[in-house]
Amino acid sequence: MPKLKYIATTLLLAFCSIAMNAQNNEVMLNLRTGHNASFGGFAAASLEASNTISNSFKINSGIQYSSINKTAIEARPAYYKSLDWGKLSAEALLAYTNLSSINNIAAGAGLQVESKWADARLGYYYRLYGGKEGWIKEPFNLYYELSAHLIPSIENWDLNLIITNCETLELERHYQPSFIAECSYYTKANIGLSMGLGCKPSGIFHISADYYQAFLKLGVSYRW
Repeated sequence: MPKLKYIATTLLLAFCSIAMNAQNNEVMLNLRTGHNASFGGFAAASLEASNTISNSFKINSGIQYSSINKTAIEARPAYYKSLDWGKLSAEALLAYTNLSSINNIAAGAGLQVESKWADARLGYYYRLYGGKEGWIKEPFNLYYELSAHLIPSIENWDLNLIITNCETLELERHYQPSFIAECSYYTKANIGLSMGLGCKPSGIFHISADYYQAFLKLGVSYRW
């Protein structure tokens, strides 16, 4: 469905255009490499943006291409409110993935709570996948993320332990989460460096929990 790709890319560019006039922006270039039980070794590159449009509205968006012939585009506009103990957000989720001619379209919504020591996200999404041979509907999927901040009081450093099935550009079904240890450092020039190690079992909520994927993430970002 080439037309669908064009529409998704146009939406992403529209979000990026809005973001150029925003404040508290961040642009990230991320590289991921690892081994997948289905495809063997793989590598992926993604360009992501996080933009605060106003005191109560932000957009996270990105595009990714992988060596296993996977393309992903995603946008998450969100309304948020700052509170004494942290931040509460309501977000929409729009995602498109093409993998070996199979198209995946997902749309949903969720809530996120952010605090000094931990973050939590929970949401729902509806998914269509298929192609020329027909489409399959998945009317109910959960997405979630739990993140523990191990050193929140150290300036410019982050060290997090994460369980999630909804990494940016890596949306999975609820029974296939990733377990990630991730650290990052921001210089005084607002340049950030990050590294993460993760694994993704297969069927973690079923009887079997065999190895499916392990990966290394490296990233560089800039805030302004």
